[in-house]
Amino acid sequence: MTLTLREFERQLQPLLNSWTAEPQAQGWHLRRPERSVVISCRQRPALRLGVLLLPRLDVSIACSGNADQEADFIEEFLRYFRRSGG
Repeated sequence: MTLTLREFERQLQPLLNSWTAEPQAQGWHLRRPERSVVISCRQRPALRLGVLLLPRLDVSIACSGNADQEADFIEEFLRYFRRSGG
């Protein structure tokens, strides 16, 4: 993702409000009854495009539960991180 860790945390906050969230060293462990999600983040070196310098963040998501629950979480996650062009 082209976000700093601070920007990612800010955008993630509304999603965390609907889960029991436990911060971890490099991410969060989210819990709801009968399911959990681990979000891990790792800052990468910035990408230089001419004079433009873009932050990079590796984000991985590991879900427990069934495929429908995983799809529901990904849909909810993308609602907070979708960006429109323009």
